[in-house]
Amino acid sequence: MADSDIEYLQSIPWCAKILGDPSFVRIPTSTRQFKESTEDTLFAETLKTDDTIRAWVAVFRQPTPGATKIEEVRTIITLGYRLNGYPHLCHGGVVATIMDEVMGTLCSVNKRRNGIIGGSVTASLSVSFLKPVRTPQVVLVTANFGEIKGRKSYVESSMKASDGIILAKAEALFIRIDDPKERL
Repeated sequence: MADSDIEYLQSIPWCAKILGDPSFVRIPTSTRQFKESTEDTLFAETLKTDDTIRAWVAVFRQPTPGATKIEEVRTIITLGYRLNGYPHLCHGGVVATIMDEVMGTLCSVNKRRNGIIGGSVTASLSVSFLKPVRTPQVVLVTANFGEIKGRKSYVESSMKASDGIILAKAEALFIRIDDPKERL
């Protein structure tokens, strides 16, 4: 995560409250970093401009000793006008993509925490759009685990406006892939 992202978001009172809470740990968002392989170019380049997603900072609450997993990730994201489908409204596909990415972050941070090699892929994603997602604005996207069964992780997400109103909800099934050549 860029220092400029943190600096910008700390200038917004409700964001500063989350970012300043000592019980939260910041997560480096690797998908926002350029890679020569072209992996993650959607979030590292295409959606990383002042007019799309200027800032993106993810945190999780420090787990209690003995906890087996991090239950929730919170991500503060700016939404610019170049994400619009209609005037001043973020495209629904962009909303779904952002929520998918935040749920994937929850899976990834737990994978790293538990020393698991490999990654997770989205097997299914269902999004409910509850309110218009206006632009420009800063939103809070959370992801929480539902059930975990072997390689399957059921994850839920919500996108909230600064006043706490839920704009969208999502449910997804992620499959852990231990070998990149492995089939779903």
